[in-house]
Amino acid sequence: MSVSIFWLGQAGVILKTEHGSLAVDPFCGSAKGISERLYPPFLPKNSVFVDLVLTTHAHWDHFDPETYRDYVIPKAIVGPGSCMAALERSGLEIPGIRLDRRGTLEQNGFKIRATAADHDLDSVGYLIEAEGYKLYFSGDALFTANTIIPNIDLSPDLAFVCINGKLGNMNAYEAAAFCRILRAKVGIPMHYEMIRNNTENPKEFTNALERSGAAVKPFVLEKGREYRIEEILGE
Repeated sequence: MSVSIFWLGQAGVILKTEHGSLAVDPFCGSAKGISERLYPPFLPKNSVFVDLVLTTHAHWDHFDPETYRDYVIPKAIVGPGSCMAALERSGLEIPGIRLDRRGTLEQNGFKIRATAADHDLDSVGYLIEAEGYKLYFSGDALFTANTIIPNIDLSPDLAFVCINGKLGNMNAYEAAAFCRILRAKVGIPMHYEMIRNNTENPKEFTNALERSGAAVKPFVLEKGREYRIEEILGE
């Protein structure tokens, strides 16, 4: 039994096990406002169906009705109250499951806990347990006590952390420190390269971890490639 991991770019990841599938913050839609998307979605339309989509907050690159309608199509959407309100406004006929900070959900072989994330009023991260592994997703979050203290002893196998350092997110150096605080086995940089002027070089993150002498191993995912979790962990 294993977990497969597929990075969509930005903060979007698809997880699959023999028991079920989910996506965290998938974004295959169009950039909004004056933002510019730097590469098109590489998923064909109507090609991916998952049991759940987990949304961390309602910003357009994390909650995207176009994605749920055309690219990563869920049976249900999970998220805090702001995301449930956005789902109602979207007109999508997809069931919503409200999961606020400290809430838990067990479904399709996944045990999911919504964790604190200092970004929006009710934004969350997620700790997901599957097949004996723990995976943490920061979503968007600042490197503050409001993010750090509630998550200090999560000890995930993999920590997927934002590194862009703009618009309410921790930077690459803070993300490296956060992975150490989390006691993660592997730190994985997220939230870069997709949106012009809102990106970072992941080497800044990997170099910061390596220079720290911490036991946390950095790992940079390739977009559109499927990994087994054992490959990332080096098992």
